[in-house]
Amino acid sequence: MARFSLYLVCGLVLGAVLVNAISQDPGYLLVTWGDWQLETSVWLALSALLLSLVLLWFILRALRTTLKVPRALRRWLGLRSARGAQRRADKGFAAFFEGHWDVAEKALKKGGAPDEQTLLHPLYAALAALHRGESARALALLEQADTEGSAPISLITLARAECHLKTGATDEVERALEQLSASERKTPRAKALRAEAAYLQRDWQPLTELLADVRRAGIAPDEQINVWERESWNALLSEADNAASTAVSVWKRAPESLKAPGQPLWPALLDILRRDAQADALQAQADALQKVLQERLQQHCEPATLEAMNGLPDKQLLKMKKALERWRGEDDEGGCHAVLARIARIEGDAEAEAGLWADAHARHPSASHAAGWADCLRHQGKEAEASALEAEALAALR
Repeated sequence: MARFSLYLVCGLVLGAVLVNAISQDPGYLLVTWGDWQLETSVWLALSALLLSLVLLWFILRALRTTLKVPRALRRWLGLRSARGAQRRADKGFAAFFEGHWDVAEKALKKGGAPDEQTLLHPLYAALAALHRGESARALALLEQADTEGSAPISLITLARAECHLKTGATDEVERALEQLSASERKTPRAKALRAEAAYLQRDWQPLTELLADVRRAGIAPDEQINVWERESWNALLSEADNAASTAVSVWKRAPESLKAPGQPLWPALLDILRRDAQADALQAQADALQKVLQERLQQHCEPATLEAMNGLPDKQLLKMKKALERWRGEDDEGGCHAVLARIARIEGDAEAEAGLWADAHARHPSASHAAGWADCLRHQGKEAEASALEAEALAALR
């Protein structure tokens, strides 16, 4: 308020000075142009000039604003068009994520003018058609995108390979992926497609080489990768049925998850090695089986391992004693004690053999343990005790 009063006082003072100057000496201005003549005071001429400049400024501003209207209108309309295209794109991608393939395809195909679409529009429209089971339509959309150049050729190739994969055309998948460069074939999506094609073709070796990268990239569900992994390594091991060295090589390259107790890979390897050792009856084959069993006992001791030791010759079985001793405390089923009892028989230690058989039978009474213990007693000349033990085992079986 005080500032306004100050401005008002200053304006009044300046106005009074100006009025006084005009009244004392108004001045004289004469303008002639041919026969035309204008006479006026200096102050009036200055006021008219100032008023003309103000009017000219307003006219120029009005013209400039009028000329900007169409441009602003076009910009507004373009903004509305871009917003509509964005809404349709969002709707299409959301429908794709939700699994509404028909809605996704329609929304993405109506994405607007080509310059308002991203490279995702034609790709996801084709993939939506593929998920609806219309692989031919999906391939047609991809061919159209390829012709128009609306998406990178590498992405179109990957989508085309996925279309062929859905129909089981693995040869077409290979032909499509061959168009990719070396670096493009190393992308996670390309590796996942190659892995699935290899699985359908039962091409196990390439599949095993790709699975680690596919799992690391998280491009496929773990459950699916586990199935592929289990089937591929079991198949590779079964293909090495007639070559023990090849089977051992496959076993060593297999992932640790498939070597855990309860997995079928270890029993399958043992079957191959035992058949090979029995067929050739060579020292080298027995040594190979003994070495594999010894390595296994460093981590696990399961019934399949102990059962395989029964097929070892005496020389190789004696080498297993130290590896078996460390599992005596965890031998709930008595199998480890039973094998150690056989080793004691080979060493000629009758007392240790009898004690081990007794301990094995106490841990897990079974017909096999009773038979082994009875044979031990009979070998020591204790026929009555052996017969009584066998009768007890037979009674338990009944």
